[in-house]
Amino acid sequence: MLKVTSIEAYNSNKVMEFSDAIKLIAKLRSENKKVGLCHGGFDLLHPGHIIHFESAKKLCDVLFVSITSDRFVSDRKGSGRPVFPDKLRAYAAASLECVDYSVVTDFAKGTEILDLLKPSYYIKGPDYINKTTPGITAEREAIAKVGGEMIYTNDPTLSTTEIIQYVKNEMDIENVLLIVDRDGTIIENNDFLGKNADWMNEMKLNEPVINYLSYLQTKYRTTKVVVTNQAGVARGYYDENAVEKINSHLHSILQKKGIKIESWKYCPDVDSAYAELKKNELSFVPNFVKDKTKRKPSPELVMEALKDIKKDLADFHHIIVIGDRDEDKQLADNLKAKFIDVKGKSYQELIKYF
Repeated sequence: MLKVTSIEAYNSNKVMEFSDAIKLIAKLRSENKKVGLCHGGFDLLHPGHIIHFESAKKLCDVLFVSITSDRFVSDRKGSGRPVFPDKLRAYAAASLECVDYSVVTDFAKGTEILDLLKPSYYIKGPDYINKTTPGITAEREAIAKVGGEMIYTNDPTLSTTEIIQYVKNEMDIENVLLIVDRDGTIIENNDFLGKNADWMNEMKLNEPVINYLSYLQTKYRTTKVVVTNQAGVARGYYDENAVEKINSHLHSILQKKGIKIESWKYCPDVDSAYAELKKNELSFVPNFVKDKTKRKPSPELVMEALKDIKKDLADFHHIIVIGDRDEDKQLADNLKAKFIDVKGKSYQELIKYF
């Protein structure tokens, strides 16, 4: 659900407390007014809802719209729904000329609402005319029990869920490939994480970068791959199993934060020329000293990641390398990509880049 501040600022005399709605409907019916009720989540108020309300108003004297509370919309529709909180949904419905009153209802079933509000008409769309599911049958019985009737509009229906899926999947959202460094970028650690057995407690997420990745995936259709040089394997600080454990642990953490990494790639090798230069200072595991490696700034690991996920550079409108070192910048140059240097940057500074 969207975080909307100062919802209290969106007040309307047409949005009623539930207890007040009970009293008003009873009063209106005692005056022989026909009170109609439309009930639902009415998330992302759209033309289908408006047409339904306009038609419903023609069938009664006074139209109430009851709005399902957030917790029950979430139970029915799943994660991310409702898009707007119930108070704002009630305000939006009440803002329509055809709606006389709206009310937030905190009940799991429509039958409970009908038992308490007791409208003259319970007004549904035409797709409910021939429905005989247990829920609809129970609602027909509930409205009849309070002396009312279930009646129907005759309008085309639009689904909020289908609209959301269309926006997510069909609109012209740019495809962006994010090539992300690990050490010093996703995590603050930049000193061969994995050397110590207690690496899990030593690991510290780079929160500005995590938040930046979340921001980018709300604006674009992103594919994210992590490409990291792990010379600590060649130096004998840890083995490849340790690298994979750290990557797996990070993958799980990021998933819980809503960030999916499509591929993790690393190079455990060092160049033989570098090993020769440093032979008096460092020792290396011979199997990981090679004349030619896939280390960044080589784009080979990126190409391997794309092959694994069956994509190509040509599939993307933009390619971005996110890192903290010269090798990341050089990788971006080799790919003719944009480079974003995260070193020492706050989230507010990062979102100005792209």
